[in-house]
Amino acid sequence: MRLPSSLTARLTLAYGLATAAILAGVAAYLSGALSAQLQGRDESELVGEVLLVRHLLREVRNEDEVRADTHRFADIAMGHEGLILVVRTPQGEPLVTLNPRNEAIPALHVLPVATQPQKSLLQTWQPKSGAESSAIAALGQLGDTGRSVEIVVLRDAGYRVALMREYRHRLLAATLCGAAVAAALGFVLARRGLRPLRRMAADAAAVTTSRLATRLDAGSAPAELRELAGELNGMLARLQDSFSRLSAFSADLAHDFRTPISNLVGQTEVTLAQSRSVAEYEALLESNLEEYERLSRMIENMLFLARADHAQVAMGVRALDARAELDKVAEYFEAVAADRDVRVSVAGAASIHADQTLLRRAVTNLLDNALRHAPAGSTVRVDVARRAGEEGGDICIRVANAGPAIAPEVLPHIFGRFYRADPSRRNSAASTGLGLAIVDSIMRLHGGRVSVSSSDGETMFALLFPAHGEPRPHATA
Repeated sequence: MRLPSSLTARLTLAYGLATAAILAGVAAYLSGALSAQLQGRDESELVGEVLLVRHLLREVRNEDEVRADTHRFADIAMGHEGLILVVRTPQGEPLVTLNPRNEAIPALHVLPVATQPQKSLLQTWQPKSGAESSAIAALGQLGDTGRSVEIVVLRDAGYRVALMREYRHRLLAATLCGAAVAAALGFVLARRGLRPLRRMAADAAAVTTSRLATRLDAGSAPAELRELAGELNGMLARLQDSFSRLSAFSADLAHDFRTPISNLVGQTEVTLAQSRSVAEYEALLESNLEEYERLSRMIENMLFLARADHAQVAMGVRALDARAELDKVAEYFEAVAADRDVRVSVAGAASIHADQTLLRRAVTNLLDNALRHAPAGSTVRVDVARRAGEEGGDICIRVANAGPAIAPEVLPHIFGRFYRADPSRRNSAASTGLGLAIVDSIMRLHGGRVSVSSSDGETMFALLFPAHGEPRPHATA
């Protein structure tokens, strides 16, 4: 059975079915209770009839007086539908017969005079109506003569069956009407009860790209919907933040692509404005090549970030000697550090579970960033250690350089794409603004995190890798 798609219709159907089930259960109970009560009353009347006839027989002296006073016995059967009374001699000669429908009198076990009739002694018989009925037969004494006659009392249960059939039909009609009324009331209540949900849907429909700051009114919502409203508001806040970041990313992307392209166009136009020597053309091509390489790096970094956001970067996590990896990266930067009169020191030792290529790329980006900002004559420190000294603790790689401290208001945004702490962007040619964003993505791919602290003339970046080496689910930026 397919449920209706409308929640109101489902609640209406549920109200109707629940009410019908309850009313049907009540009707079945009432019907069974009434049937049992009517049957018990009929059985009591059968026993009472035998006792009453026995009492009347005590007041007569012989069979002739019974025949002469038949109406006295007939009166006791008045008002008892389906009652049959037969008084006869032991030889079977009828003295009193009250059998309006001429039912065949069955052969019954006859109770002695001294036996008190009880419900447990009732016997069954089958009248013309087909309903299973009760009967009893007992001897009654005539006065003080010591002679006895046979008393047979039967009750045709057909009237009771017909009465219960009519009663059940009425109960069924009442149940159906009650279920219909309950369904109608359920529809009204469901419509009213779901009004806050429709109002919430209308508020959500009003949210557009130009109105991302709109929030659902969780305070006026019922308690059952407040959690949903709160989660939806949280989702809207995340969407607004993502949209704002995407807008800023698009603007920064346009700016950073425009700079090298403008350089290429400007230099080329100046060179082509007049005839140049071969050396000048070679210088132009070399300058253009630098811009092309910068554009290539930007595109490669952006593709990496896009794949990392969708967890499409293939990773080969394995156990690595963290000190050996740091030594190799530091050795790569020896010439650059020497040119800038900066020393690189590596310390510590630990085993780390990571992708070797991504680990080197993250450390390379941090070391390149540190060398660009470290003053001449200073030392860039790179170290690795197991945090908190625990055997199963996380592994921490730190890269620290001397230099001006980063402003506190800048720190929360430093891992943003194309973000530069220098508003003038005078170092634009040396950096794409994606290095730290790539470090952040690499750490999230490993299930770890990156942090930064800057004070007292020193800036330190920390890479925190999980000890077990299994990449954890990460949230995309």
